[in-house]
Amino acid sequence: MIYNLLKMFPNFPDENNYENWEIFNHKKYINANEEKKREIRLKTCLARYEIENDSKFSWLKKYFFSKIKKNELENKIVLDIGCFTGGRLISWAEQYKFKKSYGIDINPIFKIAGEEFSKKKNIDAEFFVAKGEELPFKDNTFDFIVSTDTFEHVQNLEVTMKECFRVLKKDGKLLAVFPQFLQPFESHLNFVSYLPCLHWFFNSKKLSKNYFKILEDRGEDAYWYKPKKNYLEDWEKLPTLNGISIAKFKNIIKKNEWSEKIWIRRPILSDGRRSNKIIFKMLRYIFYPFIYIKFINELFMGRICVILKK
Repeated sequence: MIYNLLKMFPNFPDENNYENWEIFNHKKYINANEEKKREIRLKTCLARYEIENDSKFSWLKKYFFSKIKKNELENKIVLDIGCFTGGRLISWAEQYKFKKSYGIDINPIFKIAGEEFSKKKNIDAEFFVAKGEELPFKDNTFDFIVSTDTFEHVQNLEVTMKECFRVLKKDGKLLAVFPQFLQPFESHLNFVSYLPCLHWFFNSKKLSKNYFKILEDRGEDAYWYKPKKNYLEDWEKLPTLNGISIAKFKNIIKKNEWSEKIWIRRPILSDGRRSNKIIFKMLRYIFYPFIYIKFINELFMGRICVILKK
C-alpha cells in the first residue's frame, strides 16, 4: 500500500535546482573540468544568496526580525551551522556588516565553495567541515549562532545544543529555525513523492523501506540523488531526520541555562513562493489558533523557531 501511494504521486529532484546539495553527485559536476566545477559551486552559492537578498523570502527577516533589530548583528562574530555553500551567510554578512563570519557543514565541497564565494564577495569568512555535536571553536567565541533547516538532521540534537551554548558568549544569541518531525510537508521524501502527511499514518521503518525501494527501482536515473545506504541509522526516524518534536526540543533547551527564550510561531503554508497565493493565506488564518495548542501544534506549526539567549 505504501509503495503504491508513493508511486501514485511521484516526484523527482530537479538537476537544475542548485539548492540541492546532491547536485555535487551529478555527472555534470563529477565529470566536469575544474572551471565548470567552479561555475556549479558558484551557482549553489548564488541560489541561497539571492533568496536571502529578497526581502520577501529572507529567512532572517521572515523569522527573526520581528524580535531582534538588524543593527544588533552589526560588527558581531557570527556562526552559521549547516551553512551549505555559504550563500546565506555571505548575504547576511554583506547586509548586516558582520565583524567576522564562520560556517560549518559536513561536506568538504561546501567548504571549498564557501571560501571561493566569500573571496569573490570580499567578505571575511571562514568555513569548516564539522558536525554540530563537535564544534571546532573555543568557549565563548560567538555573538550569534544562526541555523536554518539543520537541527532536524543532526544525529544528537541535545549534544548540539550544549555545543551551541558552550561557544556562545555571555548574552550571545542562538537563532534556530527548523521543521518538527510531524510538520506535514517536511518528511524529506520529496525526491520520491510530493504526497504530504504520510509519516502521520505509517510506520517510519516501513515508509523508509518503500522509499528506498522506489529509488532502487528507478535504477541509473536516480544515481545522483539516491543515498548510498538503503536503511535507517539508529538515530534516524526517516531518512536524514532525527525525529525531533516541539515537546522534545522544549525538554532539550531546559537542560542549558538559557537566560531568555523567545518562541516565534507561524502556521504551515507560511513559507515558499506559493505561500502568497490567496488560498494559502486563507488556510493560514484557519490554522493559526492550532499552533498554540499543545500536541496539536506538532501538526500545524510551520517550523520550530526560537531565539535563545545565553
